Amino acid sequence: MDKIETLAQLRENLVDDIEARHINRLNIALESLEKDVVKLVNSLPVSNNKLFETRLAVEIRPKLKALIDKHYVLWADGTVREYDNVAKQVIENMKVLPISENFKTLTELDIETITNLKRLKFNGFLDIATETTNALADEIYQSTISGKPFEDVVTSLQHKINGVYIKADVDEINDLVELVATTTDDAIKQQAINKLHSVYGADRVGNNMRRYAKQLAHDSLMEFDGQFTKAKAGEAGLTNYLYYGDTIGDSRPFCINNRGKIFSEIELRNKWSSEIWKGKSSTDPFTSRGGYNCRHHLQPTDPDWYDNNGNLII
Repeated sequence: MDKIETLAQLRENLVDDIEARHINRLNIALESLEKDVVKLVNSLPVSNNKLFETRLAVEIRPKLKALIDKHYVLWADGTVREYDNVAKQVIENMKVLPISENFKTLTELDIETITNLKRLKFNGFLDIATETTNALADEIYQSTISGKPFEDVVTSLQHKINGVYIKADVDEINDLVELVATTTDDAIKQQAINKLHSVYGADRVGNNMRRYAKQLAHDSLMEFDGQFTKAKAGEAGLTNYLYYGDTIGDSRPFCINNRGKIFSEIELRNKWSSEIWKGKSSTDPFTSRGGYNCRHHLQPTDPDWYDNNGNLII
């Protein structure tokens, strides 16, 4: 592995470690949120196994928001704050390149860029908080109006937060849910999911807070890494990039075909905009690379650092 690949690997390792911590804390936050929401709705008066006080159903919205702020928004704030570590790694990587003597260290402009990028990412997490607050409040109000059985109301609220990963009364379901949430072995994870579906009839609920927050946790972190790296490369006068990262079974064709290749910014933008593939986002290659949930990185480099055989000479 040459120096450029080593720098890319350092970024990848750091981002992977940070993401793992973010997802672990998200699991804890949403489990606590689900518990407190169930406790809150259980405090509402019930008659004939149904909610009946529409006034209380309306007044519960700010209480739901407070719970989401307490657990999820607090998690999001801590998550975005850790992006500083990514910025520091990018700066350290740039300092060891041949352009380092002309490269400015972290300045007020850098701090401003970091702050603005973090604010943008945090706003995305806040959007999920708002959508979930509305979904939970609407579920309670509409269920009160329609006379939905109380236990079904509780389950619906749990699903809107955690999907299939809700807490259940069956210990093995909870054990399988915990296994799916924590294992890094894809085969074991799929076996657990299949058992949840086939044996217990526990299906994935498409629209839930956990699904969107987990996806955003990954994409926002990778976007910050890509956008800040692009900004610093531009400041250093670097306009070429190595497309770096491993490929796995569901890697997109764009990533498989371009892994290990070096592109100028113009070449990369033209190639990215001229091709269509499943999962491609509507941003740009420096923000999303292969698209949603992509784990590849663009590492700044320079063709002058290589010999005619493509070997790094710096």
